[in-house]
Amino acid sequence: MGTWISHLRIAERLLGRFPELDEVTFTFGNLSPDSGIPNADWSQFDPSKEITHFLRKGEGEDAIHDLEFFQQYLANIEPEEDIKLYSFRLGYFFHLICDMMWAKRVWNASKIAYKSQLEKDRTEAIEKIKTDWYGLDQLYVRDHQNSLFWQVIVPSRNPPSYLPFIKDKALHHQYDYIRKFYSEPERDWFSDLPYHYLNEITMSRIVEDSLEAVLLVHEKVRYVKILDGLKSSVSLLPEALTSPYESPLGNTPPLPSPKSDWSSSDFGEGAR
Repeated sequence: MGTWISHLRIAERLLGRFPELDEVTFTFGNLSPDSGIPNADWSQFDPSKEITHFLRKGEGEDAIHDLEFFQQYLANIEPEEDIKLYSFRLGYFFHLICDMMWAKRVWNASKIAYKSQLEKDRTEAIEKIKTDWYGLDQLYVRDHQNSLFWQVIVPSRNPPSYLPFIKDKALHHQYDYIRKFYSEPERDWFSDLPYHYLNEITMSRIVEDSLEAVLLVHEKVRYVKILDGLKSSVSLLPEALTSPYESPLGNTPPLPSPKSDWSSSDFGEGAR
């Protein structure tokens, strides 16, 4: 759900907290849940989002079962056993937490603020909303030549998959797409977008809040016994850190709309 560059912005901050990690595999791991071979209109992926994001069919990304991933693929691995594998999987885990944060704080807020537009023409409204998301990404990449995108993603060889449910081909297809999307943009992203739906202030806020959430969850999952029966890191975070943002999210106030009656089951549009 979060944009690819938002994940890299968070990963860059996290590398400063975990200097023992392998920078390359951790960075790629932070993009890896968004892997898969898309169909013609990008409505389906192989493997599916349910597999890569630990979801049940019909669930939105505010219901990601990230703690299931942690317990199956990370809890019993020590960094010194295989630092590249550990770094990749830790990055993957952090991505899942950040997707949940984006879904809870940004997307759920967008569904409230832009309810009338989504009801009128959902496809058109989502396209406009996501144009702001990825416009901000493109601006960040253009203005930060020392970012992980330029310093790690662009020059590095694609790593292998360190997880049994994603094949190398699916990972490498998406890594290559992300490189091209930001380094060779096919449209003019810098033509003074108004950023009505999301601005850099809100983008920076979700980066900071996601960083806080990741660090809180990481500290708590060090004590694996407390995770018995828990599926999502939402249960480990204070409500104030996972509630939808207030309006406005962008540079202009959202259109007035009645109280939303959405549920997580109708949420399916993400970064992928």
